[in-house]
Amino acid sequence: MNNNYENLVKKFQLFQENDPVKNYMQLLNICDVLLNDFPNELRQEPFYSFTLDVINQLIELRIDIGSRKMYDGTDLDLEIIIREMSLLKKVVPSDEKMQKVINRLFRG
Repeated sequence: MNNNYENLVKKFQLFQENDPVKNYMQLLNICDVLLNDFPNELRQEPFYSFTLDVINQLIELRIDIGSRKMYDGTDLDLEIIIREMSLLKKVVPSDEKMQKVINRLFRG
């Protein structure tokens, strides 16, 4: 687990050092690894803090892409939102009320 986590952190740092907008696939891949390889660990440290950093970066990426009018006509915005929602659902408490709040956030 430690090696995999450390590799993810390194990939995330490289992503942040380069042009995030042009290299958005790197961030989407990091999200997919978190969701697929560590679904039960995301509510525990160090994954919890790292996942929140990734979610924040997803939000920033979506804002940057939208403000630059890049990738218009693609499903990229939807792909980012899906990952935001999926990661949020994994890190917030799993009680029914919280899951309903998360679902309502993303309906619009």
